[in-house]
Amino acid sequence: MGSGTSGLYAGTAGSSQPYAESYGVVPEMHKRDRDDENIWSGSEGYAKNGTATDLEKSIKDGKVYVAGNPIHGRIIYVINMQGEMIIGKRNNPNDPSARSPHPMLIGGKNPQVRMAGMIEFKNGKIFDFDNDSGHFRPPRQSEIEVRKVFDRLPNEVFHKTSKWRRG
Repeated sequence: MGSGTSGLYAGTAGSSQPYAESYGVVPEMHKRDRDDENIWSGSEGYAKNGTATDLEKSIKDGKVYVAGNPIHGRIIYVINMQGEMIIGKRNNPNDPSARSPHPMLIGGKNPQVRMAGMIEFKNGKIFDFDNDSGHFRPPRQSEIEVRKVFDRLPNEVFHKTSKWRRG
């Protein structure tokens, strides 16, 4: 299962950053992005992904929606500094065929996150997640941040076979 745009993403290349309360974009990815006008604007920094939405505000009738449809498959997520899980499709607002990395879920010159990766849905229901972000490279220890979000969600939003479903 891919991340949305074939051939543009390599996943978590290299090792994770050391465990911390927050993570910025790793220097080599930041440099690469600053040279890409579809991702970076000198005055604004990272462009904002138009599908970026707060997971908790995207729940309707026990399913998670992005852009008006229940999600199915893997999409990107970040946990912002306020502890909100921001999810979105790979959707570059400047060029739909261009890369749309994790920092674009937040936008700005120096986006900071508590966790980032991919989250998998089955017919609008949360199935699983990982820490697969080549831009932020959070370590597995940071998955506690995802669990904090999941603890606030109704059980019905988890797929019936998800290990995150309670009871």
